[in-house]
Amino acid sequence: MEIPARAVGENMLRHRVSGARFVQRLVSASVAFALTYFLPVITSGSQAVKPDRILDFSGYAGGSVDDWLRARRFTFEKDARNRRLLQLSVANDTLTLEAKGPLNGFLLNEIDVEKATRIRITWGILQYPVDVSYHNKVNNEALMLYVFFGKEKVSSGHMLIPNSPYFIGLFLCQDEQVDFPYKGRYFHAGGRFVCLGKPKPQETVVSEFDLDTAFKKYFGKNRTPGVSGIGLGVDTSKAGKGGAAAAFIKSIEFIGADGAAALLPEASFRTASF
Repeated sequence: MEIPARAVGENMLRHRVSGARFVQRLVSASVAFALTYFLPVITSGSQAVKPDRILDFSGYAGGSVDDWLRARRFTFEKDARNRRLLQLSVANDTLTLEAKGPLNGFLLNEIDVEKATRIRITWGILQYPVDVSYHNKVNNEALMLYVFFGKEKVSSGHMLIPNSPYFIGLFLCQDEQVDFPYKGRYFHAGGRFVCLGKPKPQETVVSEFDLDTAFKKYFGKNRTPGVSGIGLGVDTSKAGKGGAAAAFIKSIEFIGADGAAALLPEASFRTASF
């Protein structure tokens, strides 16, 4: 993607933000919000360094969790900015996200992973949201990990919602079908949501998912683009019992075809041990 002149870029960004605010008043799909905000981030272009890396949440020594995450290139969108709604904490190399009420928020991070074929996530649920179900179109989760692919824009399926790169959202569930590619309200051409397991609350699990095979199967492609961004989404906007939910995540690892860690940006990732 060609990088425009600075002044043009600033005008485009203001236009996109204005458009996003207008969309918010008209649609309620959580992924629409995530992608509307994320588009200026993942299309801006990034440069990666070459050591093997793994994203984890080690190294926190106290102070503002928000500032610590920003230093790791996370940005906060929508209700993720509101600590009265979304409580964030880091302890024992683990990020905990706790919804205190109905909310829809995202922590987004631009990355550049060229040759990842699989992803391995160490995470778990502390409290599942209640009265939610993809079967019943109540698409809420305590934590969704979005993985975005490439720079190509794919239709959102709605004229008021910006198009987006391809993405797969990964989550843990109670009642959904495991390893089934659910479609959301929008982004049918370029987005899928997949439950990776049904752990008990408080249980730490390691989920591994074949990104390369899934991308080709879900979207009918012969080649999987590199990963261009990730997002941590919390959505309890339609959940029962006041929207309460909580989840934790320890690490996110991208794995190449040879089993080694893929190449990830130094600003967000520490050196992996393999």
